[in-house]
Amino acid sequence: MRTTLLISALALTVASCATPPNRIKPIANAAPCTSQDRVRLAEISKVQAATATNDAVGVFLVGLPVGSMVGGADHKQEIGLLKGRCG
Repeated sequence: MRTTLLISALALTVASCATPPNRIKPIANAAPCTSQDRVRLAEISKVQAATATNDAVGVFLVGLPVGSMVGGADHKQEIGLLKGRCG
């Protein structure tokens, strides 16, 4: 019983980690890519990468996705849209 609970808690913790930007798939959309879109994609990709790294370190050290817990935003949806738009 304890083992099952521990495994479930660990799986939930790992699942709540931010996805690194290079693993986010583009979401197809017909909007044109602007220079502002490219700048925004670069900015939020940096934030997403830092949050994913902090989550990984936090899970390794204390078992919690620290990056997501302390205010690191998850921009997965927006990154996917901008990748689909800007290729």
